[in-house]
Amino acid sequence: MTVETAIYNILRSNSAVTALCPQARIKVPGNWQNLARPYIIHFPVTIDPIRTHDGLAALNVWDYYQVSVVADTYMQGRTLIDAVVAALDGQHPGLDIQLKGGTFYAGRNSDWDGEHFTVNFQVAECLTTSPL
Repeated sequence: MTVETAIYNILRSNSAVTALCPQARIKVPGNWQNLARPYIIHFPVTIDPIRTHDGLAALNVWDYYQVSVVADTYMQGRTLIDAVVAALDGQHPGLDIQLKGGTFYAGRNSDWDGEHFTVNFQVAECLTTSPL
């Protein structure tokens, strides 16, 4: 399973998130420009694999995993990005997800007339299980 799939599964199984944004509008980058709002775009930005040789678990660490919310109104976007943070921040099976900083309001985009919010997480994914 990829980290994108794991993040998608966390978001789509969270009732607070899906009450605000249907599962079909939670996407990785691609052809999403004509999606009805609100929608969520998420993707890993940087990866730093950590290899160990002492019986500890090997990790993939994404220093920046970005989640963007695009909404019709400021309050709609703010409510959804807060639900995303609540859903992701913390421990999950095979993942440790930590919020980096706060929510960034990117403003209203006049090209597509929507409000844009972004947030970054650090995501650590356990690749192997410790024999200890």
